Amino acid sequence: MSTTHAVSGFSRPTGPGISGDLIAWLRGRLRKLLHPNWLLSSSNDTADELIVARHGPVEIRRTLAGWSLETCVKGEADRARDTAIRRLSSYVDGKNRSSTPLRAARPLVQTEDSMGRWRIRIALPGVDSDFVAASGRKGRVRLRTLDSETLAVIRVPGRPTKLAIQHAETAIRHAVAPTDWEATGGAMLRLHSLPTVLPFLGRFEVALPVVEREHGSALPDWARSIALTESSAQEARTQPSPPVH
Repeated sequence: MSTTHAVSGFSRPTGPGISGDLIAWLRGRLRKLLHPNWLLSSSNDTADELIVARHGPVEIRRTLAGWSLETCVKGEADRARDTAIRRLSSYVDGKNRSSTPLRAARPLVQTEDSMGRWRIRIALPGVDSDFVAASGRKGRVRLRTLDSETLAVIRVPGRPTKLAIQHAETAIRHAVAPTDWEATGGAMLRLHSLPTVLPFLGRFEVALPVVEREHGSALPDWARSIALTESSAQEARTQPSPPVH
């Protein structure tokens, strides 16, 4: 039986009285003016997750249920993410039906619904029932219930390029193949901060939803070998082609 560890929690620093609140407010306004995509840098909150197992560089984490804010954007992945962050930032800043500023909790999660269509969401801790009742069910930004799920997560240095995410997905599948865990879906990108200009300073996470296999149903050696071979072949097919002159 594995030990469960809490890896993060919600926190909300408070200033020493009125002067502290005023300084915090002024800093917040300045940050938004200088950095329009301030969503990830504005909050010290990180969504609660529990580590239930580790397999090499991969952690098996269980997220908690709650509320999330999401939007869908078409286009190239980076541009779609920038558009989504602007929409979510505006909503969290109070440009919603209730004119209520909200707290957002990292990570920002990006998944591909279909070719060129991206779903981007971020958790909202502490949302009360009155806000939920007043929230619209239509529009580009929507409030959604966030179910608990189990994820296999790997941390990756650098920028979240398509190839880097594919390599990370392959690494996760290799790590969990001989274990009691089975991947049940595609890769999701998880960002705790925006990608930096200098690749060696960046870091991101890739996750796959997983379920625990029934006792005794772990892959036999021959099946595991086939799965790893197919995964490696798929990765090889995604390698960039040489330039055509």
